[in-house]
Amino acid sequence: MKNRRSPEDEWKRLKPDAEHALQILLSEIPSHATPQSLFEAYAYAKDIAARAMQSRMLGDLPAENKHFKALHVKIKQEMDSRYKDAVPANLLRTPYSGKTHECLFSLLQKNLAQPVQAAMLRIVTADNVHTERRARELRELGLDVHWYDIEEISVYELRSLDIDFEMIPAIIRNNARKNKSMPKDQKQRILRDAGIAEI
Repeated sequence: MKNRRSPEDEWKRLKPDAEHALQILLSEIPSHATPQSLFEAYAYAKDIAARAMQSRMLGDLPAENKHFKALHVKIKQEMDSRYKDAVPANLLRTPYSGKTHECLFSLLQKNLAQPVQAAMLRIVTADNVHTERRARELRELGLDVHWYDIEEISVYELRSLDIDFEMIPAIIRNNARKNKSMPKDQKQRILRDAGIAEI
């Protein structure tokens, strides 16, 4: 299996190419370039600069966020203490534990109680489509994540590292909703018996 470069090494590798691509783009703008050549310069510069910036930003984040892992452990422990006798184990799992959510959490944690532009979140994940939804999903874990606009710029803010355990019933309900192997009436009975609002 091929070893992946560290973000720091990837940044060092990509930085000269990004600088070169941006210089080409800047030279095309005032030179009355054709739309096609200007577009090609822009597309190349945008791609290489985005990959370089992602590497640079990931280099400032932990490779593994222990606080993020501990957060999931705390939620699971609280979930089990409340519901393990009433809800099957396959519905007692914490969602959003993957690398993308971890990177988003790390960036928001690094800027705790400060707004982070949505564009920065998209750079870290290299995803312009799903990133903001994934950032909002952190709120479903009980994290104090807010999103709003500052002068028409979308920002996200993690205001506290405290967990709101009152989100746990919603997590279990969502797990039940996504479970395809269990009949709906069975899922509704489990939720009802556990005192959780039904699907």
